[in-house]
Amino acid sequence: MRVYLNQDVVSASLERVERIYREFDHVGVWFSGGKDSTCVLELAITVARKLNRLPVPVYFIDQEIEWEHTVEYARRVMTRPEVKPMWFQMPIQIFN
Repeated sequence: MRVYLNQDVVSASLERVERIYREFDHVGVWFSGGKDSTCVLELAITVARKLNRLPVPVYFIDQEIEWEHTVEYARRVMTRPEVKPMWFQMPIQIFN
């Protein structure tokens, strides 16, 4: 069954993230450098700013096989003042 709200997607998302911040003392974002985790991070930063809970802990797993542009973008994100960076390096082997 579908339930339609008189609310846009961004407002509904911000409400949900705010509920998480109010429910838990420690909130962090796993960040891959992709568009989905970027959206979640921006929502978390917006709510954390509103609730005076900055910086947001941001976790990035560097498997040492990421695209160069993804790593460059992750570096830019991790240097933002709203972010508490947690960069983990986990080398993996790929066998062909």
